[in-house]
Amino acid sequence: MLNTAIEIRNLSFKYNGKSKYALKDINLKISQGEFILICGHTGCGKSTLISCINGLIPYESGGVFKGEVLLFGKQVRSNPAGLFPLVATVFQNPNTQIISGRVCDEIAFGLENLNIPPEEMENRIDEALKFVGLYDKKFESTNSLSGGQKQRLAIACALSVRPKILLLDEPVSQLDPKGTKDILNIIKKLSKHHEITVLLVEHRIETILPCSTRVIKLKNGEITFNDSPDKFLLYEKKHQYGKHPIINLRFLKEIDSTRDIKESIITIKNLYFSYKNNKSNNYVLKEINLNLYKGERVAIIGENGTGKSTLLKIIAGILKPTKGEIKRNLKNSPKRLGITLLLQDPDLMLFKFSVFEELAFAPENLGLDKKEINFIVNSTINGLGLKGYNNEPPFSLSSGQRLRVALGSLLTGRPQVLLLDEPTTGQDKRNLNFIINALLNKSELIVMSTHDHELAKNFATRIIEIKDSGIKEIKK
Repeated sequence: MLNTAIEIRNLSFKYNGKSKYALKDINLKISQGEFILICGHTGCGKSTLISCINGLIPYESGGVFKGEVLLFGKQVRSNPAGLFPLVATVFQNPNTQIISGRVCDEIAFGLENLNIPPEEMENRIDEALKFVGLYDKKFESTNSLSGGQKQRLAIACALSVRPKILLLDEPVSQLDPKGTKDILNIIKKLSKHHEITVLLVEHRIETILPCSTRVIKLKNGEITFNDSPDKFLLYEKKHQYGKHPIINLRFLKEIDSTRDIKESIITIKNLYFSYKNNKSNNYVLKEINLNLYKGERVAIIGENGTGKSTLLKIIAGILKPTKGEIKRNLKNSPKRLGITLLLQDPDLMLFKFSVFEELAFAPENLGLDKKEINFIVNSTINGLGLKGYNNEPPFSLSSGQRLRVALGSLLTGRPQVLLLDEPTTGQDKRNLNFIINALLNKSELIVMSTHDHELAKNFATRIIEIKDSGIKEIKK
């Protein structure tokens, strides 16, 4: 009989300044070697539960903590620093945990703290990088990695210390479909052969279910389901799909069928881009020729590191082409923003003290009057499913909610061109619906990079794939 790896007794937690508990009366027993999927709507307490298990709560996050969390019989609260390397965590945003300049140094950091001998350290670094498909990036700068590659690196760091408990908070949210499948197979294999207990938070339930031995669902900080994957499917069919149908975006295609899309807003001619030098074999993008027209919704797909985010930054004017030209045919409108970009890491866009202030920033700077600002901001807040959070600090919200706040801060400026870099990361199906409805008819041109091919197929009027530094059209 396997040992109990995690035991949670009567756990409740409330963040400072909050009236409601993020977790309420959580009782759990998880055996060594289990692979647990933790799911639930954005903001239901999934990440908070992970932080209670790894000791960040209450050691780092202030608030009201009740109950007990035990790992292999030892209290988490008594010595959270002593949990390493028993427990390893991969957070939602890899940028928050990558601290080294080179890929190999990032993995070495944890191993050095464990006093691993140099020869074994080198073997572990190579092993972890091969596991996640980054061996060819061993000596590359961490800043040169794409969002998905950074996620792979964070997973490699966790695997290299050979933990007994692996906590993963949306670890594949920025990975392409092939990368997602590869990483999940690795984690499942390691869990089975080394009796690693895995707790994985994810919204893409269908992707994780085949790997799981058990599913735990949270709602408003409470456990509403705790059983096998097979029983979970029956539970969802009975309790969720009847109230929240699976989103079908195919009707969006009809909206554009009568539009005149002959007016080019963005024209790109023979564009090349390199982060390093002008040698052809180092170009991230090359020979890019592209017209983006008024009324289009364009989806950009491709594997991690192919240049999707780079192309969006070039269109936005954040990066300049190494060679070639780009023309932006925008109208001079003092009451509207021109081109806006939702970054892959939306936290970099948040700087105000409340959600309302964040969304009011653009219309205030455009000179709109107070009455119009209030109407635009409140309508956007409601449209993005953020009602009731007007006065909340953005960083007190969940990752998925913060993404919607960042998106809202762009929408309130009524941009002519809206660029979106993985805008559905961390969103469940209900909140994806909020986002899609909020985007409709808000801009003359929408360009979205995404790993969700089904979303691309249904949302976009045109799909472009980046492969081998070039682009090709995908027929729908």
